[in-house]
Amino acid sequence: MAEMDKLDSKQEIDSAIANNQSFVLMFTAIWSDVGKLTKSNFERIGAKYPSVYMAWVSTDDHPELAEEWGFTAIPATVAYKNGDKVDYFIGPQYSDEQVERFIKKTL
Repeated sequence: MAEMDKLDSKQEIDSAIANNQSFVLMFTAIWSDVGKLTKSNFERIGAKYPSVYMAWVSTDDHPELAEEWGFTAIPATVAYKNGDKVDYFIGPQYSDEQVERFIKKTL
């Protein structure tokens, strides 16, 4: 399983978008069981796609970042391809097929 990196600033997020052809970013909270499960699913399935950089932001530590990205509910996941946002999803992603389809949008 490939653990997601934790990003702590707008600069880190902007750098990840600019420097990775394929990027998945999740906004969630440590206390959220739904967020933990969704994050775990992305880490497990994302391990099959080493070219996709995956990271997360703690909405407890950085609520201003979730607000800047326009998210008021968690988990919220964003897919980037070549620096462009190609999709986003608010809520849990439980099924392997759902997570894999989301990741593949970045390829």
